[in-house]
Amino acid sequence: MNELLENIWREHHDQLLAFINKRVKNREESEDILQEVFIKILSKIGTLKDSSKLKSWVFQMTRNAIIDYIRKKKFQEMEAEIRDIEDESDQTAMNAATGWIGYYVDALPENYREAVTLYEIKGLSQKEVAEQLGISYVNARSRIQRGRQLLKKNLTDCCTFNVDVYGNIIDYHSKPRNCPNC
Repeated sequence: MNELLENIWREHHDQLLAFINKRVKNREESEDILQEVFIKILSKIGTLKDSSKLKSWVFQMTRNAIIDYIRKKKFQEMEAEIRDIEDESDQTAMNAATGWIGYYVDALPENYREAVTLYEIKGLSQKEVAEQLGISYVNARSRIQRGRQLLKKNLTDCCTFNVDVYGNIIDYHSKPRNCPNC
C-alpha cells in the first residue's frame, strides 16, 4: 500500500502541483491542497476498481479538492464582508446612542450621577469611587448599582434597545411617545 502511494507520488506529484497552481495561484495553498489530495488517495485507494484509470481518478480527486477550496475561500470572504457590515452598523448605533445617553446620566440625582460617572465613564473601581466620594465601600457599591438601575429605567422608558451578548447597543427605536433626546 505504501509502495503504491509512493509510486503515485513520484509519478503525479509535479503534474498535480502544476494543475493546482494554474487554478489557485498561491504556491503554499496549492501544496496544502495537494497534501489533502494525497491523504484522500491514501484513504480511498481501496475504492479504485480499475487501476488503468488511476490517473483520471487522481485528477478527479484533485479537481474536487480545488472546488472545495474555492467554495470555502469564497464563503470565508463573504462571511468576513458580512461581519464588516454588521460591525459598521453596530458602531453607528452605539455611537449615536452614546451621544444622547449623557443627557440621562446628567439627569440622575447628584449622588448617583457622581458614582455612576466615576465608575462607568472614568473607569474607577468601586473602592476608588468610595475613597473619592468619602463614603464607605458598601455605600459606593449601592449608589453605583442604584444609579445604573435608574439610568436603565429612564433609558428603557424612552427607547427599545437591541444589544449583543456583550451589552453593546446594536440598534434602538424610540417608543411611540417620541423621546426628544434620541
